[in-house]
Amino acid sequence: LFSGCKNEPKTDIVVEEAINEEADKKELIVEFAFKTNKEDEFKIMLNNIEVDDLQKMNINVVETVPPSAQPDKIIANFGERISNNLLINLGNSEVKSVEISAIDVRYGEVFISSQTAEDLDKYFAFNKFIDWDPASLTVSTKRVDGKLFPVISARRRLINALQN
Repeated sequence: LFSGCKNEPKTDIVVEEAINEEADKKELIVEFAFKTNKEDEFKIMLNNIEVDDLQKMNINVVETVPPSAQPDKIIANFGERISNNLLINLGNSEVKSVEISAIDVRYGEVFISSQTAEDLDKYFAFNKFIDWDPASLTVSTKRVDGKLFPVISARRRLINALQN
């Protein structure tokens, strides 16, 4: 007399769990679309990311951008990391004009697109090395005391919206 039981692999459950883990995975992705009149090295930076109680790290995505008649785009994927310090550096070599088409930020299911002057002012701040013209969505970088460090910073409102 023989008896047996049917052993079916449970791969379906494992596959579903893997798919659900992928869906739950949050990645911070920043897309900066712009036109500029000078070549320079632009950076999208995520600073002061907590590693543990004692350590913090910075991640810089650096791209040399040429002058552009058509919108150019820099895409930075910071993975699952997020911090309160998200910055876009418009290059420290040349005084320039940068027309902003959009700054899109995604973290998991949350997507915030800043394509208007109102949205850019709501979610981003411009430092003293930038003259902001909301009518044309254009920033002009400038030297202050001989230094050039034009930075667009994410406001706390943006970070809070991404984390909720």
